Amino acid sequence: MAANRSADERLKAGIEAARQGDRANAQKLLRQVVTSNPNNEVAWMWLASVAESLQERRSCLERALRINPNNTRAQEALRQLEAVSPRPSRSAVPAARAPRRAPGEPRRMNPAYVVVGVLVVLAVIGAVVIGGLLGEQPQPLNRATLAVFDALVNTATPTATPNPDTFTATPFLGVIVQQPTLVWTLPPTFTPTFTPTATAMPPPTATPLPAAAFTLLYAGLSGGDTQPALYRSAGDGSGAQLVGASALGFSDVAFAPNGQTVAFVRTVTTAGPDGGEIAAPELFIAPVDNLEAARQITQMGGSRLASPTWAPDSIQLVFVSDVGGDDNLWYITEDGNNLRPMTDNPGVDKDPAWSPNGDVILYASDQGGRPGSGLTQIFSITPDGATITQLTVSGNSSYSPAWSPDGTRVAFASDRSGDGDIYLMDPDGQRPFLLTVDDRGAEDRQPAFSPDGRWVIFLSNREGDTFQLYRVDLEGRTVERLTSVDTLIQAFSFLPFRR
Repeated sequence: MAANRSADERLKAGIEAARQGDRANAQKLLRQVVTSNPNNEVAWMWLASVAESLQERRSCLERALRINPNNTRAQEALRQLEAVSPRPSRSAVPAARAPRRAPGEPRRMNPAYVVVGVLVVLAVIGAVVIGGLLGEQPQPLNRATLAVFDALVNTATPTATPNPDTFTATPFLGVIVQQPTLVWTLPPTFTPTFTPTATAMPPPTATPLPAAAFTLLYAGLSGGDTQPALYRSAGDGSGAQLVGASALGFSDVAFAPNGQTVAFVRTVTTAGPDGGEIAAPELFIAPVDNLEAARQITQMGGSRLASPTWAPDSIQLVFVSDVGGDDNLWYITEDGNNLRPMTDNPGVDKDPAWSPNGDVILYASDQGGRPGSGLTQIFSITPDGATITQLTVSGNSSYSPAWSPDGTRVAFASDRSGDGDIYLMDPDGQRPFLLTVDDRGAEDRQPAFSPDGRWVIFLSNREGDTFQLYRVDLEGRTVERLTSVDTLIQAFSFLPFRR
């Protein structure tokens, strides 16, 4: 019952935030409600009223209708939304420049007027949604507004806009779709009332394992070291042992899914054409219990190589290299063969994460905006490199995606709120949900799921200048510090766990 009371309180607070026009807090609280209880029709309707994009609003309304097919307000809002923003076809491509109007051909509407008209229609849709929640009819629009609305709906043909949730790009291309951001302000006299949706009691689950039950491998700097050393410890940081000296320069460690092999990056010094020494990062593979037997599998020779990620078969890998001028994704197998680039664009591609079922690789890229801007969004790419899809559209950057062990959730970092925070979302980019609430401006980065999928582990400087490991539960309720070491942790990986 305590959990239900907490959910009810969050719903009340989320509704009040929406009523006050505080969209950010309303979204955060309402997403927490629907995460803990996906069948809360009231929460989905209010979430639709504060949605950031057309697609998100549509998704919330459709979810409310699945819960209650007789929800007439959701039906009406969706009808009006479809009238001005029909679902784009996956085969649709961005429209070419419009040809000249032939004599006698009807005049096309100026795109600027279309945008204004869409905003007006969104206001109508918001009024429909909120009007239903308030239990009263929306206020009538003035004559000028009705004229714009009527012209848009009855005479104009809206311009199709690619949507990041359904748009499939050709290889090496990305499209950022800027959606209008609206804040729905409710009447000041409104007092929210609702009936909580009954929640079925879940079946008993296994007792959560303590963090110390897992095995952690991390690279970090200690003392006066100039390169990271490699350490192995329990999942809570206890019992740390040096397994790779800093002189070898370990970084970017990644356990293979089979738990028997580890990939990592090490700086290698070779002789250059002029006889001088050249230092370059290269990718190595080693047995988990015998790192001294590590094999070098790349000879890229670039200034950057990072972020190896394994396929579920523990044979294929994808990593980042700047060979060719900028950061791109590269494919290789663990024997060092089959090396090939996966992306080739003027932007920066980084932070690959191979899905547990092997169908896609998530990564961060600025390919959809201005190359070199440093503002990244999260994309997916198929292993053959043929299909690229944009998953996030937000202010500032989203990066460092990480899969849950069962492939149903994705954790990622984003500075959309000003500093680095950790978020959860669905694998298709829907329902982004802030996990690290009220971190007092700390920098949270590099999320990864615990091997049992119950926690998101991340690096943070929230209790000092040195980044340490923390964990947060999947509802953002509890944040716990895991490590208190003198080492500046730069990268980490958990040994896959099987009961």
